[in-house]
Amino acid sequence: MAKNDWGECKDCKWWQIEPDAVVANLTMGLCIDEELQPFLLRVSGNSGCNRFMPGEVARAEGSSVAPPTAKPTR
Repeated sequence: MAKNDWGECKDCKWWQIEPDAVVANLTMGLCIDEELQPFLLRVSGNSGCNRFMPGEVARAEGSSVAPPTAKPTR
């Protein structure tokens, strides 16, 4: 796997956090990648995977609760 095929959630457009949350390693949020949405993956900013896509994080109320209650915003 090439290094650019993997990245951390805090830099990924598929990471969704609370509206007022700070993008940081320990911030918890919801992975909204279409293939992973059914799993309601709650991940931290320093989590990462090979579905990484660089971009601005999404924001929605309920993204950090366990289990997440937010709907994907993209």
